[in-house]
Amino acid sequence: MAPRAYDIRLGDTVVRVETLAETTLTVGGQPVRVESIGDGQWHVVVDGIAHRVFAAGSTDAPWIWLDGVMYRPEVADTQRPARSRGHDTSGSLSAPMPATVRAIAVSAGDHVARGHTLIVLEAMKMELPLKAPVDGVVVSIACQVGDLVQPGIVLVTLA
Repeated sequence: MAPRAYDIRLGDTVVRVETLAETTLTVGGQPVRVESIGDGQWHVVVDGIAHRVFAAGSTDAPWIWLDGVMYRPEVADTQRPARSRGHDTSGSLSAPMPATVRAIAVSAGDHVARGHTLIVLEAMKMELPLKAPVDGVVVSIACQVGDLVQPGIVLVTLA
């Protein structure tokens, strides 16, 4: 496996990730052990602490679920030109993969804090909480409990 480097941007933070071997990366210079445990699932060990990570979507703009929080970083392979992600969707949340809406914890007009669970989805027999990426107000909810939702379709809009 040839070493590769990626710049991962999450908000204003950019972290360099480098592949060292099949199961070892450095993230911001810190060694991380990674083992695939199934389609879109990894066992990740950082500082001796194990995490289960799920990912879906494209490699340059994946949806990543880690410790109950959904992330949508931009990933730039330093050996390939970056691809544009299009319009900014930071004020909205969508499903990372086809899923069923199991619970809606907010209503339009609610004030929410960053990290507050807005919607709970079920996909691949797992619950996936969608949490507010920022403090804000729920502008609209475009789904109902029981709906089958598709990736990229806005479910909640925040302002």
